[in-house]
Amino acid sequence: MASTITLAEYLGRRLRQAGVGHLFGVPGDFNLTLLDHLTQVPGLAWVGSPNELGAGYAADAYARSRGLAVLVTTYGVGELSALNAVAGSAAEDVPVVHIAGSPSTSAVAARRLVHHTLADGEFGRFSRAYAEVTVHQETVTADRATAQIDAALAAAMINRKPVYLSIPMDLATLPVDPAPLANPLTGASDPAAFAAALKPLIDAAERPVIVAGHLVSRFGAADLTAVGVPIVTTLAAKGVIDADDPLSYGDYAGTMVDQDTADLVGRADLVIELGTVATDVLSGFFTHRPVDDQVVTVGATAATIGVDEVYPVHFADAVHVLVELLSAKRFVLPQRAPKLAVPAPAPDAPLTQAALWQTVQGWLPAGTAVLADTGTSFWGAVSLTFPADTVFVAQPIWNSIGYALPAVLGQGLAEPERRPVLFIGDGAAQMTVQELSTIAAAGINPIIVLLNNEGYTIERALQSPDAGYNDVAAWEWGTLVEGFAGPKADYRRAHTAAELRHALEAAAEATHTLCFVEVVLDRYDAPPLLRVLAERNGADQT
Repeated sequence: MASTITLAEYLGRRLRQAGVGHLFGVPGDFNLTLLDHLTQVPGLAWVGSPNELGAGYAADAYARSRGLAVLVTTYGVGELSALNAVAGSAAEDVPVVHIAGSPSTSAVAARRLVHHTLADGEFGRFSRAYAEVTVHQETVTADRATAQIDAALAAAMINRKPVYLSIPMDLATLPVDPAPLANPLTGASDPAAFAAALKPLIDAAERPVIVAGHLVSRFGAADLTAVGVPIVTTLAAKGVIDADDPLSYGDYAGTMVDQDTADLVGRADLVIELGTVATDVLSGFFTHRPVDDQVVTVGATAATIGVDEVYPVHFADAVHVLVELLSAKRFVLPQRAPKLAVPAPAPDAPLTQAALWQTVQGWLPAGTAVLADTGTSFWGAVSLTFPADTVFVAQPIWNSIGYALPAVLGQGLAEPERRPVLFIGDGAAQMTVQELSTIAAAGINPIIVLLNNEGYTIERALQSPDAGYNDVAAWEWGTLVEGFAGPKADYRRAHTAAELRHALEAAAEATHTLCFVEVVLDRYDAPPLLRVLAERNGADQT
């Protein structure tokens, strides 16, 4: 091993150890030296985006699959453009390492009035802003550089949260000792104490249930189907267990989605909340079972029994304990509610939301990655019963519209063998559609279903359906698709269920083509679950 390597190479090799193969971002003068060296590390490929927000969304989706992602921006203008995406990663527990190339140490020391600042010699504003949305922050210094990098990366992987790493432009080529690379990045965990406290609860339980949350997929946890216990999934974790698995008992959002799952959780004498978060929407507007002495809550770095018995145990270790203890005991599984047949929509009638999702239900192939943007797309998609081996990517906690289209880029690069299928509204797509060019340039061939309902239908459902602020400008989507993705992209428009079915079947066959299906819908029509959401939201505001 060489006596020294550059700081950029050290960082790159640490990222490769963590499974990172792509760098998302936008170049800028303060990060160019870093990028010149970082992209020379074998196995790291640069993926440039039209803007930092889209790059941040792509990095978020990549990290959900790979366990870590990198977003590279320049100082000030770049990092502030990405702030919304990183805040979303914080809310959704996604480990994105945001690397900001920053002004040189000499410029900062001299308080020079450089560009991308407020021209007042103050350089700490943006790192302070990122302290609000990241679990760890470091501005690299020459004397502690490798330790700072290791601390930031370890914090991201352990907490499954974003971190902030500012690297002054003159330190990118700093010679550093490579010796720490021989040691993996770890943290303290005490599964034994948690196991000892949990065992009496499991021994006494007769009707346990697991509520699987989004951290299950973030950590790639052990196979839960070995536990022999009913499993329900929150809307943020849909797809983490196949719907036809004998232990799958449906989706859980309090009483809002499925009364059967609500009753199952309510009657349980042991509830294991596995990486869940009870926001208003995910809890069915707080109709979920509250924490009591028979509820165990497992988070990223600690588990809580009841209200205040906290044990420092990492998520993966806690899951291992649960699988070991639960699988050692045989439980009687309750009878599952029968699956209702999905009716076929009228083939030649104008498309409704109900007909759209009925058609998708009958078509959706196994083994895809379903991505759904906030609004009608999400509430339609979560009503589906996914076929086997389906990954679901959405943002139900942060709910930033436009997220899912750039997320196709990250998901597609993270799992190139799994074809993305995106559902997105016209209003959301107008936010980030330029990322379509990056998706095409990367050789990703998704199926994109655009719900054209002339604006923000979710907002129409919530309040003031005829307000002008819920309208969006009409776009010629076919022309835009060719402009962004090239003439080989396949664009189709569907007004009826028969046209939609034909378009989807053709897209499924065209595996080497980016396929875009524009679906024409009534501006006031909404999926049934969105109507329930609107009713509960209205009641919650009174």
